[in-house]
Amino acid sequence: MLRKIKPYLLLFPAIITIVLLFFGGLFDGFLKSLGYFPAIGETEFSLKAYSSLLQSVAFWDSLIVTIRIAALSAAISAILGAIVAVALFMIQETSKSRALNFWNRLFQLPLTIPHLVGGYVIVLLFMQSGFLSKILAAIGVIDQIPDFPVLVNDSFGWGIILAYAWKEAPFVALMVYPVLARIHKQWRDVSRVYGAKNRDYIREIVVPAILPAWTVAAFIVFVFTFSAFEVPFLLGVTYPSMLPVYSYQLYSSGTLADRPEALAVNLVLALLTVLLGLIAYYFSKRWNVLKGWE
Repeated sequence: MLRKIKPYLLLFPAIITIVLLFFGGLFDGFLKSLGYFPAIGETEFSLKAYSSLLQSVAFWDSLIVTIRIAALSAAISAILGAIVAVALFMIQETSKSRALNFWNRLFQLPLTIPHLVGGYVIVLLFMQSGFLSKILAAIGVIDQIPDFPVLVNDSFGWGIILAYAWKEAPFVALMVYPVLARIHKQWRDVSRVYGAKNRDYIREIVVPAILPAWTVAAFIVFVFTFSAFEVPFLLGVTYPSMLPVYSYQLYSSGTLADRPEALAVNLVLALLTVLLGLIAYYFSKRWNVLKGWE
């Protein structure tokens, strides 16, 4: 009996810590977002913070920016990740093991770099006075450094999109490549017998095989980018900012009376993140059922 429950007993301290810190903080934020904030003398529950939030133009602008940046980051990283995975798969098909190991390690390099460091790399490379602008000015592509387009701290969010596309593309490739590895090498030989070219092989066999995992990976990147803070804080603008940064601005720069609204932003963000995660899980299960992989 003790042997059966021993793993659960070993996990119990970690579970208690997670429950107290994460769910306890979430519950405390929920109470304060409903107006229960004894620090400012408010002990009655109300939906004033949520009502004020929904009527705020800044909130809706931040939500639109967040969805746009998360969608573009997910789309670009998903496309790049699929290309990387298919390229590694084709290298494997040619039995070039040394080339496969080299490119595999190269493409996985961004996974080892923290997001904050990755954002700083984007600053050094793509800001108007960064390395890339200096190189282009030196070789005559642009007349002077200020002619380089604004890609960092721009209102559209290209710097954030570049950072997440570079960081998350290897993650998508990592999700997709094991599916490709399950494709039998004999399938390629059979496709050659029937006169299929490389593009036909990829379109008819490879793409349908990777589509379920690729879709789920894109959803995961979208959800992660949707709720991320450090890169948008470093590479974004003051207004309109992404929702996590907008919440931080309300919480840190406003008065205590503004904090229920800031916590309401966090609760809305958490609910949207959970909803997106459930959608990703639903599509994952649906694809698995349709493909008969369960």
